[in-house]
Amino acid sequence: MADAEAHFLGYESAELAEAYFSLIPAPHDATASYIRGQAMAPRKIMDASSLIEDYDEETGLTLVDLVGVHSLAPESAPQDPGMLEEWVSGQVRAALDSTAVPIILGGDGTVSLWGIKTLLERSPELSVLHIDANADLDDADDDDETHHTVMRRVLELDNAPSICQVGIRTLSRDAFERIMDSSIPVETFFMADIDRDSEESWQDAVIDELRSPVYLSVDMTGLDPSIAHAVGVAEPGGLRWWQLLRLLKKVASRRRIAAIDVTELCPVEGAIQSDLAAARLIYKVMNYIQASGKMLSKPV
Repeated sequence: MADAEAHFLGYESAELAEAYFSLIPAPHDATASYIRGQAMAPRKIMDASSLIEDYDEETGLTLVDLVGVHSLAPESAPQDPGMLEEWVSGQVRAALDSTAVPIILGGDGTVSLWGIKTLLERSPELSVLHIDANADLDDADDDDETHHTVMRRVLELDNAPSICQVGIRTLSRDAFERIMDSSIPVETFFMADIDRDSEESWQDAVIDELRSPVYLSVDMTGLDPSIAHAVGVAEPGGLRWWQLLRLLKKVASRRRIAAIDVTELCPVEGAIQSDLAAARLIYKVMNYIQASGKMLSKPV
């Protein structure tokens, strides 16, 4: 049986008042459109993180020795999907009150909407960096919502943030027409164009589309399936590991990343590669944020 405690990287959870990062589980898969199992992702990410060495060779940091990391056990989240959104939003607010960066461990892509809505309460100037295979801009009735409508729902929010999408390689005609509509605040970097840009000039173009603070939303389908195959729908031809990390390192150095979610991991029993990729991605971004010097000071 998995350890029901929250030990990110095997370390005891820090008190929120002392922590600079807060890991918040969101075990939700009610809107998954194909394969379900994303509700198990927070626990699998937490378990896989214990296999990660804590020294980061890029930044020269051993983050957990420098700053506190608060982590909630996945089993502490409500089992009732109807209560989960309110609980997650409350944990995000608590992290922001303590000047910690909330990191939501999804769950299906719906949890991104919860996090973005909560951040907008505090930061109306927010921009969203959306890493994904699917544009998630489909329209749907309230009774027919799936995770492929998430960014459409974000655009319907009061004071909707601008959205910059990266890695897109599957979408509907309606979503494409929405992207092409200059009146809608969405800028999309298609994977086919990214792959042709050998000099990676697209990365600076992405950052130009963002303003601080940034909400970073990483759907694991955005990565190539050779890195993360255990996802809801594994689309071929995604972002390569270091390609994505170079982008996120640049974003962290030039913009303030205020919150993160990682979604659509759909764990497969006995296959830890995708779980480990999600856990390592989270830790890499935490180190990039710490190294950037753009973290807010803790209240005294």
